Amino acid sequence: MGLKEKTVSGVKWSGISMGAVTALQFATLAILARLLSPADFGLMGMIMVVIGFAQAFADMGISNAIIHRQDATKDQLSSLYWLNILAGFIVFCVVCASTPLVVEFYNEPRLTRLLYLTALVFLITPLGQQFQILLQKELKFDGLAKIEIATAVVNSTVSIGVAFAGLGVYSLICGQLAGTTVKVVLLCGIGWRNWRPSFHFAKQDVKGYIGFGLYQMGERSINYLNSNLDYLLIGSMLGARALGYYTLAYNLIIRPSTMINPVITKVAFPVLSLIQNETDKLRRGYLQVVQVLAMVNFPILMGLAVVAPVAVPVIFGDQWLPSVILIQILTIVGLLRSIGNPIGSLLLAKGRADLGFKWNLGLTVTQIPGLYLGAGLGGAVGVAIAFSVLTVLYCIFSYLVLIRTLLGPCLRDYVQSMWPALWMSAVMGAVICAIGALFQNDSRLIIFILQVFIGSAVFISLFFFNEKILFNELKSMLFNRKVVVVAEE
Repeated sequence: MGLKEKTVSGVKWSGISMGAVTALQFATLAILARLLSPADFGLMGMIMVVIGFAQAFADMGISNAIIHRQDATKDQLSSLYWLNILAGFIVFCVVCASTPLVVEFYNEPRLTRLLYLTALVFLITPLGQQFQILLQKELKFDGLAKIEIATAVVNSTVSIGVAFAGLGVYSLICGQLAGTTVKVVLLCGIGWRNWRPSFHFAKQDVKGYIGFGLYQMGERSINYLNSNLDYLLIGSMLGARALGYYTLAYNLIIRPSTMINPVITKVAFPVLSLIQNETDKLRRGYLQVVQVLAMVNFPILMGLAVVAPVAVPVIFGDQWLPSVILIQILTIVGLLRSIGNPIGSLLLAKGRADLGFKWNLGLTVTQIPGLYLGAGLGGAVGVAIAFSVLTVLYCIFSYLVLIRTLLGPCLRDYVQSMWPALWMSAVMGAVICAIGALFQNDSRLIIFILQVFIGSAVFISLFFFNEKILFNELKSMLFNRKVVVVAEE
Protein backbone atom coordinates (compact mmCIF):
# COMPACT_ATOMS: atom_id res chain seq x y z
CA MET A 1 0.00 0.00 0.00
CA GLY A 2 1.44 3.38 -1.05
CA LEU A 3 1.71 6.53 1.06
CA LYS A 4 -1.48 8.05 -0.37
CA GLU A 5 -3.49 4.89 0.22
CA LYS A 6 -2.11 4.57 3.76
CA THR A 7 -2.98 8.20 4.42
CA VAL A 8 -6.56 7.74 3.20
CA SER A 9 -6.94 4.53 5.19
CA GLY A 10 -5.55 6.28 8.27
CA VAL A 11 -7.99 9.16 7.95
CA LYS A 12 -10.87 6.75 7.36
CA TRP A 13 -10.16 4.64 10.43
CA SER A 14 -9.39 7.66 12.59
CA GLY A 15 -12.71 9.10 11.44
CA ILE A 16 -14.57 5.94 12.41
CA SER A 17 -12.91 6.01 15.81
CA MET A 18 -13.65 9.71 16.23
CA GLY A 19 -17.32 9.28 15.38
CA ALA A 20 -17.86 6.36 17.73
CA VAL A 21 -15.84 7.84 20.60
CA THR A 22 -17.44 11.27 20.25
CA ALA A 23 -20.95 9.81 20.32
CA LEU A 24 -20.13 7.73 23.39
CA GLN A 25 -18.46 10.58 25.25
CA PHE A 26 -21.24 13.03 24.48
CA ALA A 27 -23.91 10.56 25.60
CA THR A 28 -21.90 9.85 28.74
CA LEU A 29 -21.47 13.55 29.47
CA ALA A 30 -25.21 14.15 29.07
CA ILE A 31 -26.05 11.29 31.46
CA LEU A 32 -23.41 12.22 34.04
CA ALA A 33 -24.46 15.89 33.95
CA ARG A 34 -27.84 14.80 35.29
CA LEU A 35 -26.39 12.41 37.89
CA LEU A 36 -23.54 14.58 39.17
CA SER A 37 -23.46 18.14 40.49
CA PRO A 38 -21.52 21.09 39.00
CA ALA A 39 -19.22 20.81 42.03
CA ASP A 40 -18.35 17.21 41.05
CA PHE A 41 -17.34 18.36 37.59
CA GLY A 42 -15.39 21.20 39.19
CA LEU A 43 -13.44 18.74 41.36
CA MET A 44 -12.63 16.65 38.31
CA GLY A 45 -11.52 19.80 36.51
CA MET A 46 -9.09 20.53 39.35
CA ILE A 47 -7.75 16.98 39.23
CA MET A 48 -7.28 16.92 35.47
CA VAL A 49 -5.24 20.13 35.52
CA VAL A 50 -2.71 18.37 37.77
CA ILE A 51 -2.84 15.03 35.95
CA GLY A 52 -2.68 16.62 32.51
CA PHE A 53 0.33 18.70 33.49
CA ALA A 54 2.08 15.61 34.85
CA GLN A 55 1.37 13.71 31.62
CA ALA A 56 3.66 16.13 29.79
CA PHE A 57 6.53 14.52 31.69
CA ALA A 58 5.31 10.93 31.65
CA ASP A 59 7.32 9.79 28.59
CA MET A 60 10.00 12.52 28.69
CA GLY A 61 8.81 13.74 25.29
CA ILE A 62 10.33 10.79 23.45
CA SER A 63 7.13 9.41 21.87
CA ASN A 64 7.04 11.96 19.07
CA ALA A 65 10.82 11.64 18.66
CA ILE A 66 10.23 7.99 17.70
CA ILE A 67 7.90 9.10 14.90
CA HIS A 68 10.21 11.90 13.74
CA ARG A 69 13.31 9.66 13.63
CA GLN A 70 13.08 7.15 10.79
CA ASP A 71 15.98 4.91 11.88
CA ALA A 72 15.19 3.59 15.38
CA THR A 73 16.84 0.22 16.13
CA LYS A 74 15.42 -2.60 18.25
CA ASP A 75 17.91 -1.87 21.03
CA GLN A 76 17.00 1.82 21.00
CA LEU A 77 13.29 1.02 21.21
CA SER A 78 13.92 -1.36 24.11
CA SER A 79 15.91 1.26 26.02
CA LEU A 80 13.22 3.87 25.35
CA TYR A 81 10.49 1.46 26.53
CA TRP A 82 12.09 0.93 29.94
CA LEU A 83 12.91 4.61 30.22
CA ASN A 84 9.23 5.37 29.62
CA ILE A 85 8.17 3.03 32.42
CA LEU A 86 10.70 4.59 34.80
CA ALA A 87 9.48 8.07 33.90
CA GLY A 88 5.88 7.04 34.62
CA PHE A 89 6.82 5.73 38.06
CA ILE A 90 8.69 8.94 38.89
CA VAL A 91 5.75 11.09 37.80
CA PHE A 92 3.40 8.95 39.93
CA CYS A 93 5.59 9.59 42.98
CA VAL A 94 5.82 13.31 42.24
CA VAL A 95 2.03 13.66 41.91
CA CYS A 96 1.46 11.83 45.20
CA ALA A 97 4.12 13.91 46.97
CA SER A 98 2.69 17.18 45.65
CA THR A 99 -0.93 16.36 46.53
CA PRO A 100 -0.86 18.33 49.83
CA LEU A 101 0.30 21.42 47.92
CA VAL A 102 -2.50 21.03 45.40
CA VAL A 103 -5.07 20.65 48.19
CA GLU A 104 -3.77 23.81 49.83
CA PHE A 105 -3.73 25.74 46.52
CA TYR A 106 -7.40 24.96 45.84
CA ASN A 107 -8.35 24.90 49.53
CA GLU A 108 -10.24 21.70 48.73
CA PRO A 109 -9.57 18.76 51.15
CA ARG A 110 -11.68 16.36 49.04
CA LEU A 111 -8.91 16.31 46.43
CA THR A 112 -6.52 14.22 48.55
CA ARG A 113 -7.96 10.75 47.94
CA LEU A 114 -9.07 11.68 44.43
CA LEU A 115 -5.56 12.65 43.33
CA TYR A 116 -3.93 9.57 44.85
CA LEU A 117 -6.38 7.35 43.00
CA THR A 118 -6.12 9.18 39.68
CA ALA A 119 -2.30 9.14 39.78
CA LEU A 120 -2.40 5.36 39.23
CA VAL A 121 -2.80 6.13 35.54
CA PHE A 122 0.95 6.88 35.40
CA LEU A 123 1.78 3.34 36.47
CA ILE A 124 -0.51 1.84 33.84
CA THR A 125 -0.13 3.99 30.71
CA PRO A 126 3.65 3.55 30.06
CA LEU A 127 3.24 -0.20 29.60
CA GLY A 128 1.53 0.35 26.24
CA GLN A 129 2.45 3.88 25.21
CA GLN A 130 5.36 3.00 22.90
CA PHE A 131 3.23 0.42 21.08
CA GLN A 132 0.62 3.10 20.37
CA ILE A 133 3.31 5.39 18.93
CA LEU A 134 4.71 2.62 16.73
CA LEU A 135 1.25 1.80 15.39
CA GLN A 136 0.79 5.48 14.59
CA LYS A 137 4.22 5.72 12.95
CA GLU A 138 3.43 2.80 10.66
CA LEU A 139 0.00 4.31 9.86
CA LYS A 140 -1.83 1.27 11.29
CA PHE A 141 -4.83 3.31 12.29
CA ASP A 142 -7.33 0.47 11.88
CA GLY A 143 -5.92 -1.24 14.97
CA LEU A 144 -5.70 2.03 16.88
CA ALA A 145 -9.31 2.89 16.01
CA LYS A 146 -10.61 -0.40 17.40
CA ILE A 147 -8.61 0.08 20.59
CA GLU A 148 -9.89 3.65 21.05
CA ILE A 149 -13.49 2.52 20.60
CA ALA A 150 -13.10 -0.32 23.10
CA THR A 151 -11.49 2.10 25.56
CA ALA A 152 -14.36 4.57 25.22
CA VAL A 153 -16.98 1.84 25.71
CA VAL A 154 -15.35 0.67 28.94
CA ASN A 155 -14.80 4.22 30.20
CA SER A 156 -18.42 5.19 29.58
CA THR A 157 -19.89 1.98 31.01
CA VAL A 158 -17.89 2.14 34.23
CA SER A 159 -18.43 5.89 34.70
CA ILE A 160 -22.19 5.65 34.33
CA GLY A 161 -22.42 2.52 36.49
CA VAL A 162 -20.44 4.08 39.34
CA ALA A 163 -22.45 7.31 39.05
CA PHE A 164 -25.72 5.39 39.37
CA ALA A 165 -24.26 3.78 42.50
CA GLY A 166 -24.11 7.27 43.99
CA LEU A 167 -20.32 7.66 44.23
CA GLY A 168 -20.23 11.11 42.64
CA VAL A 169 -16.91 12.30 41.25
CA TYR A 170 -15.38 8.84 41.77
CA SER A 171 -17.38 7.73 38.74
CA LEU A 172 -15.23 9.91 36.47
CA ILE A 173 -12.00 8.61 37.99
CA CYS A 174 -13.02 4.93 37.93
CA GLY A 175 -14.09 5.24 34.31
CA GLN A 176 -10.76 6.75 33.33
CA LEU A 177 -8.75 4.07 35.13
CA ALA A 178 -10.82 1.24 33.67
CA GLY A 179 -10.55 2.64 30.15
CA THR A 180 -6.79 3.16 30.48
CA THR A 181 -6.29 -0.41 31.72
CA VAL A 182 -8.22 -1.91 28.80
CA LYS A 183 -6.32 0.26 26.33
CA VAL A 184 -2.95 -0.82 27.69
CA VAL A 185 -3.90 -4.51 27.67
CA LEU A 186 -4.98 -4.29 24.01
CA LEU A 187 -1.87 -2.31 23.00
CA CYS A 188 0.39 -4.80 24.75
CA GLY A 189 -1.38 -7.66 22.99
CA ILE A 190 -0.37 -6.14 19.64
CA GLY A 191 2.93 -4.60 20.68
CA TRP A 192 4.51 -7.64 22.32
CA ARG A 193 3.83 -9.67 19.17
CA ASN A 194 5.40 -7.14 16.80
CA TRP A 195 7.89 -5.04 18.79
CA ARG A 196 8.65 -7.09 21.89
CA PRO A 197 11.20 -5.07 23.90
CA SER A 198 14.22 -6.97 25.19
CA PHE A 199 15.62 -6.61 28.69
CA HIS A 200 18.15 -4.11 27.44
CA PHE A 201 18.98 -0.56 28.42
CA ALA A 202 21.93 1.59 27.36
CA LYS A 203 22.40 5.32 27.79
CA GLN A 204 23.83 5.73 24.29
CA ASP A 205 20.58 4.35 22.83
CA VAL A 206 18.53 7.26 24.16
CA LYS A 207 20.98 10.14 23.64
CA GLY A 208 19.70 11.01 20.19
CA TYR A 209 16.13 11.15 21.50
CA ILE A 210 16.60 13.03 24.76
CA GLY A 211 17.42 16.41 23.14
CA PHE A 212 14.27 16.30 20.99
CA GLY A 213 12.32 14.91 23.93
CA LEU A 214 13.37 17.60 26.40
CA TYR A 215 12.16 20.38 24.11
CA GLN A 216 8.98 18.40 23.45
CA MET A 217 8.48 17.81 27.16
CA GLY A 218 9.04 21.49 27.92
CA GLU A 219 6.66 22.52 25.13
CA ARG A 220 3.97 20.11 26.34
CA SER A 221 4.19 21.21 29.93
CA ILE A 222 4.11 24.92 29.13
CA ASN A 223 1.40 24.42 26.50
CA TYR A 224 -0.72 22.49 28.97
CA LEU A 225 -0.15 25.08 31.65
CA ASN A 226 -1.22 27.99 29.48
CA SER A 227 -4.16 25.94 28.17
CA ASN A 228 -5.37 25.34 31.72
CA LEU A 229 -4.61 28.62 33.43
CA ASP A 230 -8.32 29.38 33.24
CA TYR A 231 -9.09 26.20 35.22
CA LEU A 232 -6.41 27.05 37.80
CA LEU A 233 -7.63 30.60 38.32
CA ILE A 234 -11.34 29.78 38.45
CA GLY A 235 -10.78 26.79 40.74
CA SER A 236 -8.57 28.69 43.18
CA MET A 237 -10.42 32.03 43.12
CA LEU A 238 -14.06 31.04 42.57
CA GLY A 239 -14.40 27.44 43.82
CA ALA A 240 -15.55 24.06 42.51
CA ARG A 241 -19.10 25.06 41.51
CA ALA A 242 -18.02 27.94 39.26
CA LEU A 243 -15.34 25.70 37.78
CA GLY A 244 -18.00 23.07 37.12
CA TYR A 245 -20.02 25.46 34.94
CA TYR A 246 -16.88 26.55 33.14
CA THR A 247 -15.71 22.94 32.71
CA LEU A 248 -18.92 21.93 30.95
CA ALA A 249 -18.78 24.96 28.66
CA TYR A 250 -15.11 24.51 27.82
CA ASN A 251 -15.52 20.77 27.25
CA LEU A 252 -18.34 21.36 24.77
CA ILE A 253 -16.40 24.03 22.90
CA ILE A 254 -13.08 22.24 22.77
CA ARG A 255 -14.45 18.73 22.26
CA PRO A 256 -15.03 19.06 18.48
CA SER A 257 -11.38 19.91 17.81
CA THR A 258 -10.03 17.42 20.35
CA MET A 259 -12.02 14.64 18.70
CA ILE A 260 -11.94 15.73 15.05
CA ASN A 261 -8.45 17.19 14.71
CA PRO A 262 -6.58 14.02 15.71
CA VAL A 263 -8.33 12.23 12.84
CA ILE A 264 -6.21 14.40 10.55
CA THR A 265 -3.21 15.38 12.68
CA LYS A 266 -2.38 11.84 13.88
CA VAL A 267 -2.05 10.91 10.22
CA ALA A 268 -0.56 14.25 9.15
CA PHE A 269 2.42 14.13 11.53
CA PRO A 270 4.03 10.91 10.23
CA VAL A 271 3.09 11.80 6.63
CA LEU A 272 4.45 15.35 6.83
CA SER A 273 7.58 13.97 8.48
CA LEU A 274 8.23 12.00 5.31
CA ILE A 275 8.18 15.21 3.20
CA GLN A 276 9.76 17.47 5.82
CA ASN A 277 12.52 18.61 3.44
CA GLU A 278 10.20 19.50 0.53
CA THR A 279 8.84 22.92 1.49
CA ASP A 280 6.37 23.35 -1.38
CA LYS A 281 4.74 19.97 -0.76
CA LEU A 282 4.81 20.58 2.98
CA ARG A 283 3.05 23.93 2.55
CA ARG A 284 0.34 22.44 0.35
CA GLY A 285 -0.16 19.55 2.75
CA TYR A 286 -0.41 21.83 5.77
CA LEU A 287 -2.90 24.19 4.12
CA GLN A 288 -5.03 21.23 3.05
CA VAL A 289 -5.11 20.09 6.67
CA VAL A 290 -6.23 23.58 7.80
CA GLN A 291 -8.91 23.69 5.10
CA VAL A 292 -10.40 20.34 6.07
CA LEU A 293 -10.34 21.10 9.80
CA ALA A 294 -11.99 24.48 9.30
CA MET A 295 -14.71 22.98 7.12
CA VAL A 296 -15.56 20.40 9.79
CA ASN A 297 -15.02 22.38 13.01
CA PHE A 298 -16.41 25.81 12.12
CA PRO A 299 -20.05 24.81 11.49
CA ILE A 300 -20.15 22.61 14.60
CA LEU A 301 -18.78 25.34 16.88
CA MET A 302 -20.82 28.17 15.42
CA GLY A 303 -23.94 26.04 15.51
CA LEU A 304 -23.25 25.11 19.14
CA ALA A 305 -22.95 28.77 20.13
CA VAL A 306 -26.31 29.61 18.55
CA VAL A 307 -28.29 26.61 19.87
CA ALA A 308 -26.75 26.71 23.37
CA PRO A 309 -29.70 28.53 25.05
CA VAL A 310 -32.03 25.66 24.19
CA ALA A 311 -29.54 22.78 23.87
CA VAL A 312 -28.03 23.07 27.36
CA PRO A 313 -31.28 22.77 29.35
CA VAL A 314 -32.67 20.12 26.97
CA ILE A 315 -29.59 17.87 27.10
CA PHE A 316 -28.00 18.59 30.48
CA GLY A 317 -30.80 20.12 32.56
CA ASP A 318 -31.68 23.58 33.85
CA GLN A 319 -28.98 23.43 36.55
CA TRP A 320 -26.39 24.08 33.81
CA LEU A 321 -27.92 27.29 32.39
CA PRO A 322 -25.03 29.45 33.73
CA SER A 323 -22.82 27.61 31.23
CA VAL A 324 -24.66 29.06 28.22
CA ILE A 325 -22.99 32.48 28.16
CA LEU A 326 -19.62 30.80 28.70
CA ILE A 327 -20.19 28.54 25.71
CA GLN A 328 -21.02 31.48 23.47
CA ILE A 329 -17.96 33.50 24.50
CA LEU A 330 -15.57 30.54 24.33
CA THR A 331 -16.69 29.76 20.77
CA ILE A 332 -14.00 32.18 19.59
CA VAL A 333 -11.39 30.11 21.41
CA GLY A 334 -12.73 26.90 19.87
CA LEU A 335 -12.76 28.29 16.33
CA LEU A 336 -9.19 29.59 16.41
CA ARG A 337 -7.76 26.62 18.28
CA SER A 338 -9.28 24.21 15.77
CA ILE A 339 -7.17 25.72 12.98
CA GLY A 340 -4.14 26.43 15.17
CA ASN A 341 -3.80 22.86 16.41
CA PRO A 342 -2.06 21.47 13.24
CA ILE A 343 0.89 23.81 13.86
CA GLY A 344 2.09 21.24 16.38
CA SER A 345 2.29 18.55 13.69
CA LEU A 346 4.13 20.97 11.41
CA LEU A 347 6.70 21.83 14.09
CA LEU A 348 7.31 18.18 14.91
CA ALA A 349 7.53 17.18 11.25
CA LYS A 350 10.27 19.79 10.79
CA GLY A 351 11.98 18.69 13.99
CA ARG A 352 11.47 22.16 15.52
CA ALA A 353 10.29 21.22 19.00
CA ASP A 354 12.58 24.01 20.22
CA LEU A 355 10.53 26.63 18.39
CA GLY A 356 7.31 25.21 19.83
CA PHE A 357 8.78 25.37 23.32
CA LYS A 358 9.77 29.04 22.95
CA TRP A 359 6.36 29.90 21.49
CA ASN A 360 4.43 28.29 24.32
CA LEU A 361 6.71 29.89 26.89
CA GLY A 362 5.78 33.29 25.41
CA LEU A 363 2.07 32.41 25.56
CA THR A 364 2.30 31.52 29.24
CA VAL A 365 4.10 34.74 30.17
CA THR A 366 1.41 36.86 28.51
CA GLN A 367 -1.61 34.72 29.38
CA ILE A 368 -1.17 34.62 33.16
CA PRO A 369 -1.77 38.36 33.76
CA GLY A 370 -4.54 38.52 31.16
CA LEU A 371 -6.61 35.69 32.63
CA TYR A 372 -5.93 36.80 36.20
CA LEU A 373 -7.26 40.26 35.34
CA GLY A 374 -10.33 38.71 33.70
CA ALA A 375 -11.04 36.53 36.74
CA GLY A 376 -10.69 39.48 39.09
CA LEU A 377 -12.97 41.78 37.09
CA GLY A 378 -15.64 39.38 35.84
CA GLY A 379 -15.33 35.95 37.43
CA ALA A 380 -15.74 32.99 35.08
CA VAL A 381 -17.27 35.21 32.37
CA GLY A 382 -14.32 37.59 32.68
CA VAL A 383 -11.90 34.69 32.23
CA ALA A 384 -13.79 33.56 29.10
CA ILE A 385 -13.66 37.06 27.59
CA ALA A 386 -9.96 37.50 28.36
CA PHE A 387 -9.22 34.04 26.96
CA SER A 388 -11.03 34.85 23.71
CA VAL A 389 -9.24 38.19 23.22
CA LEU A 390 -5.85 36.61 23.87
CA THR A 391 -6.59 33.75 21.47
CA VAL A 392 -7.29 36.22 18.65
CA LEU A 393 -3.94 37.90 19.26
CA TYR A 394 -2.12 34.58 19.44
CA CYS A 395 -3.64 33.47 16.14
CA ILE A 396 -2.21 36.55 14.40
CA PHE A 397 1.25 36.11 15.86
CA SER A 398 1.30 32.33 15.24
CA TYR A 399 1.30 33.04 11.51
CA LEU A 400 4.03 35.65 11.80
CA VAL A 401 6.28 33.66 14.14
CA LEU A 402 5.62 30.00 13.30
CA ILE A 403 3.90 29.38 9.98
CA ARG A 404 5.82 31.96 7.95
CA THR A 405 9.11 30.78 9.49
CA LEU A 406 8.52 27.14 8.54
CA LEU A 407 6.65 27.47 5.23
CA GLY A 408 7.56 30.91 3.94
CA PRO A 409 5.11 33.79 3.24
CA CYS A 410 1.67 32.32 2.56
CA LEU A 411 -0.82 34.65 4.29
CA ARG A 412 -3.21 34.85 1.34
CA ASP A 413 -3.33 31.09 0.92
CA TYR A 414 -3.63 30.60 4.69
CA VAL A 415 -6.66 32.89 4.96
CA GLN A 416 -8.26 31.44 1.83
CA SER A 417 -7.94 27.93 3.24
CA MET A 418 -10.39 28.76 6.04
CA TRP A 419 -12.52 31.59 4.57
CA PRO A 420 -15.17 29.40 2.83
CA ALA A 421 -15.85 27.50 6.07
CA LEU A 422 -16.16 30.77 7.99
CA TRP A 423 -18.71 32.52 5.77
CA MET A 424 -20.80 29.40 5.23
CA SER A 425 -20.91 28.77 8.98
CA ALA A 426 -21.96 32.40 9.54
CA VAL A 427 -24.86 32.02 7.10
CA MET A 428 -25.89 28.80 8.81
CA GLY A 429 -25.76 30.57 12.19
CA ALA A 430 -28.02 33.36 10.93
CA VAL A 431 -30.58 30.80 9.71
CA ILE A 432 -30.51 29.01 13.08
CA CYS A 433 -31.10 32.32 14.87
CA ALA A 434 -34.09 33.03 12.62
CA ILE A 435 -35.56 29.60 13.40
CA GLY A 436 -35.25 30.28 17.10
CA ALA A 437 -37.10 33.58 16.71
CA LEU A 438 -39.85 32.12 14.53
CA PHE A 439 -40.58 29.19 16.85
CA GLN A 440 -39.91 30.88 20.18
CA ASN A 441 -43.32 29.92 21.56
CA ASP A 442 -42.78 26.21 20.94
CA SER A 443 -41.07 23.81 23.33
CA ARG A 444 -37.30 23.97 23.64
CA LEU A 445 -36.96 20.40 22.38
CA ILE A 446 -38.81 21.19 19.14
CA ILE A 447 -36.77 24.36 18.62
CA PHE A 448 -33.54 22.45 19.21
CA ILE A 449 -34.44 19.69 16.74
CA LEU A 450 -35.46 22.21 14.05
CA GLN A 451 -32.30 24.25 14.53
CA VAL A 452 -30.03 21.22 14.26
CA PHE A 453 -31.65 19.68 11.20
CA ILE A 454 -32.29 22.87 9.23
CA GLY A 455 -28.91 24.35 10.15
CA SER A 456 -27.14 21.16 9.04
CA ALA A 457 -29.06 21.12 5.77
CA VAL A 458 -28.15 24.76 5.07
CA PHE A 459 -24.44 24.23 5.66
CA ILE A 460 -24.24 20.98 3.67
CA SER A 461 -26.05 22.65 0.76
CA LEU A 462 -23.69 25.64 0.81
CA PHE A 463 -20.72 23.30 1.05
CA PHE A 464 -21.88 21.22 -1.90
CA PHE A 465 -22.58 24.14 -4.23
CA ASN A 466 -19.56 26.28 -3.32
CA GLU A 467 -16.79 23.75 -2.58
CA LYS A 468 -17.63 20.80 -4.80
CA ILE A 469 -14.05 19.54 -5.11
CA LEU A 470 -13.46 19.35 -1.36
CA PHE A 471 -16.99 18.03 -0.81
CA ASN A 472 -16.40 15.18 -3.27
CA GLU A 473 -12.99 14.43 -1.77
CA LEU A 474 -14.45 14.10 1.72
CA LYS A 475 -17.36 12.05 0.41
CA SER A 476 -14.97 9.78 -1.49
CA MET A 477 -12.85 9.39 1.62
CA LEU A 478 -15.86 8.20 3.60
CA PHE A 479 -16.58 5.56 0.96
CA ASN A 480 -12.89 4.56 0.78
CA ARG A 481 -12.26 5.70 -2.76
CA LYS A 482 -8.88 6.98 -3.80
CA VAL A 483 -8.34 10.58 -2.81
CA VAL A 484 -5.32 12.76 -2.09
CA VAL A 485 -5.35 14.00 1.50
CA VAL A 486 -1.87 15.49 1.65
CA ALA A 487 0.10 17.41 -0.94
CA GLU A 488 0.68 15.72 -4.25
CA GLU A 489 3.52 16.19 -6.68
